Amino acid sequence: MSAVSGYDALYSHFPQDIEVNSIYCDFKKMYPRGIGRILQNTAKLASASGFYNAQSVEAEARLMVQTIKKSPDIVHYSYGEPYFGFAGLLKNIFRGPVVVTNHQPVSWWQQHERFSTKYRKADRVICLTEFDRDYFNTLFPKKAICIPHGVDVDFFKPGSIDENERRTFNAVFVGRYLRDTGTLVKMIKKMSQSEINIRFDIVYSDKSEVTGTPLNDIKDLAVVNWHTDISEAELLLLYQAADCCVIPLLDCTANNAILESLACGLPVIATDLPSVRTYLDKSAAILTRKGNPDDLCQAIELLYTDKKLRIDMGVHARQMAAEKFDWNVIAAQTAQLFLNLL
Repeated sequence: MSAVSGYDALYSHFPQDIEVNSIYCDFKKMYPRGIGRILQNTAKLASASGFYNAQSVEAEARLMVQTIKKSPDIVHYSYGEPYFGFAGLLKNIFRGPVVVTNHQPVSWWQQHERFSTKYRKADRVICLTEFDRDYFNTLFPKKAICIPHGVDVDFFKPGSIDENERRTFNAVFVGRYLRDTGTLVKMIKKMSQSEINIRFDIVYSDKSEVTGTPLNDIKDLAVVNWHTDISEAELLLLYQAADCCVIPLLDCTANNAILESLACGLPVIATDLPSVRTYLDKSAAILTRKGNPDDLCQAIELLYTDKKLRIDMGVHARQMAAEKFDWNVIAAQTAQLFLNLL
C-alpha cells in the first residue's frame, strides 16, 4: 500500500533469524499481445479468483522456480486472492507447508465460493478477522486461524496539538475500497448546517473522478478539505490534527484507516459490522448502524460535546493499537504459526 502501510509491512518485523525471500508483481505490467493472451488464458485455467490474472501467473511461475532452487521451509501467499492459483490445483507442488492470507470480506467469498475449493491444498488460511475465520472453518474445518492486520505504531502516533488550541472540530475520512460514501455525504450535508464549527478532511482520489457519484455533492463545500495523492507524512499530520476518524463502510476485513487512526489516538466512528469488531470496541469507537447518517451525526455531536469522553477514547485507541495490532505483535504470532507447521 505504501512504505508504512499495508500487509507487506509484516515481513520487516519478523525475527532476524527468519530469512524472507519475496516475490511480487506489477499488476499494471503490459505484455506483448501474444504472450499476454497466453498468460491470461493460463490464468483462467487456475480457477483462482477474479483477481488472478496474467501477472499473477508470472508471479506464481517465478515462485515455483525459486522454491525448486531454494527449498523454503514455508511458502506464504500474503495475498491469496491475486496470487494463490495453481498451487491450489497441483498436488504437492511445494515441499513445505503452504499458508495463505485472505483479504476479501466474507460477502465476497459467499458470492465466489467456487474459488475457495483450492484452499483445501493450503495447510493454514490466515484470516484478518474472527468473522472471516469462522466462515472459512465452516468450509474447511480447523484450517483457518485469525491473525489480525497490523499497524506501524512507531510512525502512526498521536501528535502534540493542544486540545485547548483547536478552533474547529476536525473529522478525517480516508480511503476508497468498500467505503459507504453515500452515507458519508448525507452526514456531511447535515453537519454542514449544524452549529458545530466542523471541518472534514477527505482523503480520496482526485475530484475529477467523483463526478456522477455522491461525493460530487460535497467536494466543494466550505466544511470539506479535499486531499489527493498525499504522502505518508501528510496523512499522519491529518490524523494528528483530527478529533476523530469517521469511516462508514459497506463491508470490510481489515482496514488501514481504522488501524492508523487507533495508533494516532483517534476515536473511531465506524459502521457496526461483524468483521469490524476484531479491531474496535466501545472503549475506542462508536459503532453505528449501516447506512444511517443520523447515527454518524449523533456520534460526532457526542464527541464534540463530551471532551473527556473524546480524550479517554483516544487514550484507549492508542493503547489498543500498541498492545494488539503493533506489527511486532502480529509478526510474532505469524512466525509462531509458521514454526508450529514445521
